[in-house]
Amino acid sequence: MPHTQQRIDLAAAFRWTARLNMHEGIANHFSLAVSDDGATFLLNPYGRHFSTMRASDLLLIDANDPATAQRDDIDPTAWCIHGAMHRNHPGARCIMHVHSKYATALASLADSSMPPIDQNTMRFYNRIAVDDGFDGMGLGDEAERLTTVLGNKRVVIMGNHGVMVVGETVAKVFDEL
Repeated sequence: MPHTQQRIDLAAAFRWTARLNMHEGIANHFSLAVSDDGATFLLNPYGRHFSTMRASDLLLIDANDPATAQRDDIDPTAWCIHGAMHRNHPGARCIMHVHSKYATALASLADSSMPPIDQNTMRFYNRIAVDDGFDGMGLGDEAERLTTVLGNKRVVIMGNHGVMVVGETVAKVFDEL
């Protein structure tokens, strides 16, 4: 199995996300770039619950192959968004996108910014992007636009939708999820 340790780390993040109830069934997605240019990455298969994810379940995906988005085991929005992020942001080796109840509630507010009112929100002060224009799917040009919205930040609050966190390692991204 190629990329064994990366698969183990990412699968553990899926299971911990489920254990902490920071997911929404099967409609969330994580990825981890395994090539230097980010074009090849691991992605969870569509339809598998986070709590049952194993290292061997993760799919090796090519961000430059549009036929990938047509596969039954791939969420096309995951392929589009993660592919664009991995290609356009060298520091986005790992990407986690969830619709956790608290992140979704924050994303649904008229003002989704997080003022630094306590130690938990201070760590994100001036470090998050807010996307009030997210169309809810992230296909095509929307995925490319989302990479621009992220800019040099590591977290994007996706308006009325959820949150996406990017970073260099699974551990760092999971910590900010």
